[in-house]
Amino acid sequence: MKLRGQLNLLLIVTAIVPFITTSLFSIQVQYAVQDQSELYVEAITKAKMIGSSVVKQIDQMTEPTNETIETLHYYGEGVEVGFYSFDRQLLTQTERGSFPTYLMPTDLLSNLYELQAKEGVFIYKEPVFQGDGLEGFYEIRFIQGDMQRDALFIYTLTFLFFICSSGITFYMVQHWFKKNMLIPFTWMKEQMQSIGDGNHDVTMHGSTHKRTEVGVLLDDFAIMTAQLNEIEQEKRRVEGNRQKLIASISHDLRTPLTSIHAYAEGMLANAGKRDEYASVILSKTRYMQRLIEDLLMYSHIQATSFLLDLQQVDAEELADTLYDGYKDQWTEHEFHIQLDHAHVELLVDVDRLIQVVDNLVVNAVRYTPKNGAITLVATDDSHVLGKYGVKRMAGYFYFLVVDTGAGISKEEQAHVFDSFYQVEKARNQSNETGVGLGLAICRELVQKHGGLMGVHSVLGKGSAFFFSLPIVNTEQNEGIT
Repeated sequence: MKLRGQLNLLLIVTAIVPFITTSLFSIQVQYAVQDQSELYVEAITKAKMIGSSVVKQIDQMTEPTNETIETLHYYGEGVEVGFYSFDRQLLTQTERGSFPTYLMPTDLLSNLYELQAKEGVFIYKEPVFQGDGLEGFYEIRFIQGDMQRDALFIYTLTFLFFICSSGITFYMVQHWFKKNMLIPFTWMKEQMQSIGDGNHDVTMHGSTHKRTEVGVLLDDFAIMTAQLNEIEQEKRRVEGNRQKLIASISHDLRTPLTSIHAYAEGMLANAGKRDEYASVILSKTRYMQRLIEDLLMYSHIQATSFLLDLQQVDAEELADTLYDGYKDQWTEHEFHIQLDHAHVELLVDVDRLIQVVDNLVVNAVRYTPKNGAITLVATDDSHVLGKYGVKRMAGYFYFLVVDTGAGISKEEQAHVFDSFYQVEKARNQSNETGVGLGLAICRELVQKHGGLMGVHSVLGKGSAFFFSLPIVNTEQNEGIT
C-alpha cells in the first residue's frame, strides 16, 4: 500500500474512534432514558395504588404516630411512605423511611398530584381528607438506585472504551510512524554517515517489501550507493591499471631503449657490423612503436567518445578480407583457411575487426613454432565449432584463429583477456613481448560489436581464440550501409 493510502487509513481510524465512543454513549443514554421512562410510568401506577392503600391504613390507625405504614410486602423494595399532619408534622412512615420530621409549607404543598424526580428518587405527594376536613398528606418515594447505577455504568464504560481505543490508536500511530518513518530514515542517516566515512557497502533495507514511497526511496538510495561502490571499485581498478601501465611502460620501453643505446654505440665502435646493428635497432624501434600504438588504442577504446563505423556486410566476404595476406606474410608457418559458405549478414566496423584478427594472428605466430600450422576459420556450423572445443550460440557467426603452439593452462585462460596480463614467456617462440593489452583491446572491440570472445586451449596441443558477432536480420536492417 502506498504511504499516502496508509496515512489516509490512519486518519480515518483516528477519526472513527471518537465517533464510535460518542455513538456508544448515545446508545447507552437512549437505553437509559427508555428505562427511565418505563420506570416513571411504573412509579405513577404504583403511586396511585400505594396511595389508596395508605389512605385505608390511615383510616384504620387509632394512633398514627405509634404505627408503621406497611408497603414492602405488597409493592417490593425501594418504596418508602411517610404521612404528615395538616400542620406538616411527620406522623408515621415505613420501617425504612428517612423522612424529615417537619416540612416547610412550600416543600409540602408544592407539586401535589405530580411525580417529581429529585436527587435519585421519584416523589409523589397527595392530601388525605376525612369528610370535609383535611387529615394530612402522604408522600411516597421510589428509590432510583438502578438509574444511578446505569448512569455510572454508562459513564464508566464510555470512559474505558475511550481510553482503550485511544491507547490502541496511539499505539498504531506510533508503530506505523516508527516502522515507516523513524526506522527507515534512521537507517538512511546511518548509511549516509557510513558513506561519508568511505564505506560504500550498503545492502537493501529489510522493511521495504511493502512498496511504499519511503521503501522505494530506500531502495533507490541503496541502488545509488551500490553504483557509487561500483564507481569507486572502477576507480580503484583504473588506478591499479594506471600504475600497472606506468610500470609496464617503464619496463618494456627501458629494455629496447637500452638495446638501441648499446647497438648505437656498437655501430660507432665497429663499422663492420653497422648493417647488423642497424637491423636490430630497426626491430627494437618497431617493437616500441607497436607498444605505443597499443597504449594509444587502449586509451582510445576506454574513452566515452569512441564510436564504431558500422556497415552491413556479408560474413563470407568479411572473412576473405580479414584472412587475406597472412600466407604470404609468414612463410615459416603453414596457414590454412576454412570458410563456411553460409551467406549471413553482419553489422561491423571492418577496420576494427582487421585489428582484432591481426592481433590474434600475431599472437598465434608468436606462440607457434616454425613450420607449425595456423588455421583461420569462419563458420556458424556447430560441428565445425565443436571440433575446436567451441560451443555454438544461435544467432552468432564465429571467427577462429587456431594455432598448434604449447597451449595455455586453465588458470591462465581465466585471465588471458585481462588488461596487462601476459602469458608465460617460456611459451613465447619469439623474444618480443608486449604490455599485455593486445587481447584486452580485442575483447573490447568485439564487445562493442555486441559479440563475445573466448579461448579454448589444451596444453601441448595448441589454442583456439575465437570471437562471435551477432547475425543481422536482413529484413529488419534493410537499408543499412
